[in-house]
Amino acid sequence: MEQQFRPGSFADLNLRPVDIDLPISGGIIYQSMPDGSVVEVDLNKTFEGKYGSIRPSIGYTDERSGFSDGPADISNRAKTVRIGVDGETSLGPVDLQGSVMGSRTRSNQNVSVPEYNYNFNDSNVGTFTKIGIGARMGLFDFNASRQKETGSDPFYSGTVGMNVGKGGRLEYSDTNVGDPTIGFNYRMEF
Repeated sequence: MEQQFRPGSFADLNLRPVDIDLPISGGIIYQSMPDGSVVEVDLNKTFEGKYGSIRPSIGYTDERSGFSDGPADISNRAKTVRIGVDGETSLGPVDLQGSVMGSRTRSNQNVSVPEYNYNFNDSNVGTFTKIGIGARMGLFDFNASRQKETGSDPFYSGTVGMNVGKGGRLEYSDTNVGDPTIGFNYRMEF
């Protein structure tokens, strides 16, 4: 028996977005380019409590690229795993924040020259860590951080600021690699 379709027979489908309450947040990104691709996955969960909140997170990135340079074919791949924790709490009139993040990247480069039967492979593992703290009390706030990457010296930075009026901010910043800066910003909305 032949099935007959009526015009508009698919009009009863409901394609509205569905709200799903997942136990975690995050996102997945995939980018494809002519010479490579990037896949990135980030997941986090916020736990709220009487004394503040804490948010652990985890992430993974896979980057691939390839190109030709004359007779050589070059392919690169880097895989990164990230893990971190952010938190905030209040002690009386002082709001405190802190974060810790670490990542490890394994990269691999393969160079091949088929006409000379030459193949070279270079692997590397690197790490990155960041620790940050901050506090706010009334008009005043401060933050400080330390970053360290494999093969380099630690980078320290800090800022002390004061909000002035409805749109002004006076700020002093310093790092271990440059001169300190003093700035005043004013933002007006109209």
